[in-house]
This record gives sequence, structure tokens and C-alpha cells, in this order.
Amino acid sequence: MLGVTALVTSSLYRVVWYVSTVTAIVGVIGLGLDIDPLGGMLVFAGGGILSALALVAAVRRTRAVTKSSLGSALAVVLTTVTVLAVSVTAAATLSPRVPTDVRVVLYVTVAQLFLLALELRPVSASRDVRWYLVVVGHALVLLGTAQVLEVTVTEPGVAVLVYTVGFSILVIHEFWMRQLGDIALPPRPGTEARYWEGVLLAIVTVAIAGAIAWSFTAREGLLIPADTLGRSAAVVVGVSSVVALATLAAPGPPPAAVNSLTTPTVTIVQHAVVIVLALNALVLAVLLIAPGLFPWVLGGYLGLLSVGVTIEYLEIGYAHRRKQEPPPPMPDDTSVTVMVAAAFEGAVLPETLRHNLETLDDLPFVVVPATKSTDDTVDVARQFEADYPDRVRVVEGTTGSKAGDLNQAWEHVETPYVLILDADEFVDAEFVARGLAWLREHSDVGVVQGRKAAANPDESRLSRFVSLERQHSTWIDHPFVDDAFDAGHFAGSAAIFRREVPPSVDGWTEGVLTEDIELTIRLYLQTDWGVVYDPQMVVWESTPETLWDLVRQRIRWSRGWAQVTRLHGVAIWRSWRDLGWRRTLGLAWVLFIPISSPFVTIFPILFLLWIVGFAPPLPLVLAIALALFLLPARSIVYGYAAFKDPVVSRTATPIHVAEAVVYANLWILFGWIAQLHSLYLQAAGAPAVWSVTTKAVAKTDSASESNADHGDDHEREREPT
Repeated sequence: MLGVTALVTSSLYRVVWYVSTVTAIVGVIGLGLDIDPLGGMLVFAGGGILSALALVAAVRRTRAVTKSSLGSALAVVLTTVTVLAVSVTAAATLSPRVPTDVRVVLYVTVAQLFLLALELRPVSASRDVRWYLVVVGHALVLLGTAQVLEVTVTEPGVAVLVYTVGFSILVIHEFWMRQLGDIALPPRPGTEARYWEGVLLAIVTVAIAGAIAWSFTAREGLLIPADTLGRSAAVVVGVSSVVALATLAAPGPPPAAVNSLTTPTVTIVQHAVVIVLALNALVLAVLLIAPGLFPWVLGGYLGLLSVGVTIEYLEIGYAHRRKQEPPPPMPDDTSVTVMVAAAFEGAVLPETLRHNLETLDDLPFVVVPATKSTDDTVDVARQFEADYPDRVRVVEGTTGSKAGDLNQAWEHVETPYVLILDADEFVDAEFVARGLAWLREHSDVGVVQGRKAAANPDESRLSRFVSLERQHSTWIDHPFVDDAFDAGHFAGSAAIFRREVPPSVDGWTEGVLTEDIELTIRLYLQTDWGVVYDPQMVVWESTPETLWDLVRQRIRWSRGWAQVTRLHGVAIWRSWRDLGWRRTLGLAWVLFIPISSPFVTIFPILFLLWIVGFAPPLPLVLAIALALFLLPARSIVYGYAAFKDPVVSRTATPIHVAEAVVYANLWILFGWIAQLHSLYLQAAGAPAVWSVTTKAVAKTDSASESNADHGDDHEREREPT
């Protein structure tokens, strides 16, 4: 009987939800066609029921999660106040005599109160809620209200922009809060909640795009658009608002038609698009309020691009002048321990470990297989320990993170130096000889970082795509930053340490997705140790096996760099006297680039305003000069890396050149999307999950043959195991 009752109740809920949603949408369309007050009545009827459904669901969730009578009482009080406010506002706004601006402010105030009632539930307060999002969202809404009431300087279109972005932030935040206690935030691809988040983000995207179009047609001092296009945009925004509200009262599984919104690719793209549109809308709002800022914003934007491009061109010149030095002799002693970190690496570990044991035939190895590995990583390591009892020691990593496992294994090191490798990397004796020469000749150097190069760069389109970026970053970019700014950084592996260096800052920090750069920053801030690159120390690594492995890898890196920037960004600037201006600028630039996408993806609105004549156009000569300077930069820099790299050689045929140009520019888009998605995850408070990158098994002979051409430079942010 209870099952039948639950089924009937569920079916009734869905019917009420659908009817209310359709009713409110029809009301919005009616308002767009000047059918008033009927349109307003339908909006309030449908929207009021949807609000009630969302509030009831919030009260039930509060009672279920907190099991607190006080929490339930507070939720009931907030709900009651909101319902009363809705009733009073409905009575006031249904009268045609109420001015439009007053009606808008009443609608907005009720909506704010409704969301506040949802946001202030005790269940939310007990979790790691991103309150700054709530503050920013409500602040933007209040700014819109001030614009409508002409409390501040009033400019057409500003109110709709800040209202739309502000409410978008608040609704997305509240959607996250609805998931507390059930799933990770934000919802994972493939879950029911992710279906509804997909719907919500699609609607938010449409709403913000509509608000931008609406803002260009708004009449002075009012929200009401002046033409048919503007009124159509207003209807789109209104319908989007109804659907967004409906997602907060969603009745279980969504319609099958939106299944495609839950795929990982769509999830990542949606996160990126929403952030780009919101940022562009806010920039437009600022420029509408203060048009005089446009030349400064455009100048700052072009200046930032010019600085980055200038550095890239300087890097080419530096790489061109770099000289190859002969390798030093390999020391006779065995003062280096080779530490190999491995997690889920059973497929690649046998080949790389056997090669490295044979190449470094006098050195002891400490292999650190993560016990969380569900493949045969631990068994493979134990087999090598049995086969090489005098040289291989296994220290199982039981901490659940690479940082913790390295800290754990460090206690077993008995030599003055340690070479850290990942399980997919091949190395040779020259690498060790060069690293030891650095450490023995420079007492202030604590870490010598080597370059990482793809072992099989031409195996597939994906490997060529990955190798091209690695050639740029490890052969051109990072060596320049080290030498020009004295800001080298540890890259997670392929580096030789003095044994005492990690303990000097209490080792690696667990819970950070890029524990390597975090360790580097603490070394600079807390010690006198330096981190340097040797451009001719080369290890050969496997590339990600699939495109999705590459995507996950770069998302992890972007999130990790965002974490480190949040943790230490301010401290770097505060310590500029100790660090020196060169290193301070270098470290700031190193931390900025992986999270720079929000600053450079505002170009659509700047370009649009320039096209519509919002500000005087750039002089033709200057515009042409900037285009010739900025646009081909990435193709030139990556092309130089592809065809001049002394380690990874490639013939400059027309097809190869065209491919390099395409891949170089695809990396721009790829990097922006990964960064923006990562920032979305950070804002949502998503757990720092260390996803494993599956690697294609590299061939030892290929690595050895390539290594015969030994060559240049350094790593990347690193390849976590």
C-alpha cells in the first residue's frame, strides 16, 4: 500500500511540476506580448507553485540531514516568511497601476528572499559552503535594483545584465547545496543530478546570452527593450528564469531528451561557456556604466597579450642561442638513490624499471607502489625486489596520495642525493651525471630538474599533439623562466634532490593536486635552496593513452595550480624583498599562466563593442601591427619547438608544418576550456580527486634511439602517477 501511495504521490508531483512550469512559461510569453495582467497572473501562479515545491523539498532535506528540531523550525520560519512576501507582492504587482520599475523590484526582492531562504538552511551552514558566491550573487542583484530605482548612476541595460548574472550565480549555488549529503559537488557526469545541472547550465547560458542582447536594446532608465529583437531577448531570459527555478524543484529523473547533457565532454564545455559568458556580461555592465573605461580595459587586455607574446618571442631567441655542453663523467660512487613512484602503472612499470636498472647499473632503487592500485603494480614491484635483492627495495605507499607516499619513502633513503622518477619514465646515466655535477658545483642548489620528452612522439595524432606542447613547455618555456627570472620549479619527477631538501620544509603537502609546484614555492619562501633546470638532462615519458586521459591530466594540473595560487600567491608578492624582483615576477608569471583564461576570454565583448562603435576604433596602422604581432605568435613558437628541437626531431614537410600550426592553435582553446572547467570545480568546492592518467606503453628501444640525439630542456607541471 505504501508503495502505491509513493508512486501516486510521485506521479502527482511530476504532473504539478510540469503544469506549473508550462503555466509560468506561458505567462512570460504573455507579458512579452503585452497581455497584462493575465501574463503576470500566470507567472505568479506557476512560479509560486514551483517556489513552494522547492521550499518544501528544502525543508524535508533539512529535517532528513540535520535531524534537528531547531533546524526544521528555522526552515519553516524562513519558508513562511517567503510565502507571505510572495502573497503581498502578488497583490501589489497584479495591478496595472503599479509602475514597471516598482513591479520589477518587487519581483526581484521576492526572488532574493526565496533563494536566501534556501541558502540559509542549517544543512548548508554545516558544510564547506562557498559563501563568497552568495555574497557576490546578492551584491549583483542589489546593484541591479539600485539601477532600476536610479539610486546609482543609471545606464540602459546594466540592470538586466547584473540581475541575470547575479541570479545565475545564486541559482547554481543553490543547486549545489541541494546535493549536500548525497554526491560530490558539483554533480559528477552520469548522475541524475548532473542531468539537471546540465539543464540548468544550458538555461543559464541562454539567459546570459539573451541578457547581453537585451542590454543593447533597453530604453534609457528602464529594463523594457525598445524593439522586437529586444523584447524577444527579454522573453528568452524570462523563460530561462522559469526553467532555472524549475530545476530547484526537479521531480526525479529528467526527460530522456537531455541525456546528452551528462557526458563528460558536455559537462566540461558547459562549465567553461557559463564562466566566459558571465565574465563578458559583467565586463559589458561595467563598460555601460563607465564608457570611459573602455580604452583602458582594451589597452590592458592588449597589453597583457603583448607581454605574453613578447615573452614567447624572447624564448625563441634564447633557445636559438643555447649551446650544447658535453656531458660530465659519471661519478664512481653510488651516492644517488633512484626513487620510482607508481600507482596503477602495472602495464608500464616492467619495461621502464628494467631499462633504468640496466642503464643505472650501480645505483640503488626504492620503488614506491601505491597500495590503492587495483592492478598488479604492487606485485610487479615485489617481483623486481625479488629479482634484484641487492638493488631494489619496495616501500609500499599506503597514504593514498603521491605526496604522502614520497614522504613515507623518504625515510628509507640513505644516500645524499635522490633521483625521483615516475613509473613511465626512461632515464640514462648522462642525466644523473649532469644532475650531480650541478649539485656538487653549486652548494645553494637543492633540486636539479630535467626535461621530459615523449618517448614515442609520432605514434599517433594524439601523441604528436601532446609532444608538441611538451616540446614548447620543456624545451623553450621553462628553461627561459629559470634563466631569465631565476624561477625554476620542480616538476613532480625527473629531478635530482639533495636528501635534506624536502625535510627542510616538512616534505610534500598532501591534498594538493600539484604537490610539486607547491613544494617549490615553499622552498623559495622558507629556505635558501634554489631549483634549477639543466636543458640537457632528458627523461623519456609515455604519453596519455586517450584524449580523455589527457583532458583529465590537464584538468588536474589546472586545479592544482589554482590551489597553489590561492595558498601562496599573496605570500610571493609580500616576500619580494627576500625573493628579489626577478624571482617574484617569475613565480607570479608561472602561477598566473595556468589560471589566466578568465582574463583573456573577455575578448568577445571587447570585439563586439569595438565593432558596434562603442569606442573610437584603433588606428589602422596600429591594428595591423598588433594583428601581425599577436596572431601568429603561437604558430611560430610551437613551430620552432617542433622543428628545431635537438631531441625530438621532425622534418618540416608542408603537411607537418600545417599540422603543427593547427595543433598549436588548438592548444589555446584546449587550455582555456580545461582552466575554466577547473575554476568551476574550485568554486563549487569539488573534492581534490587524484585521477590516474592511463599511459600508452612506450618502447625502450625508441627511447634509447631518441636519447642518442640527447638534447634539451625541461619538464612540465608534471605527470602525476
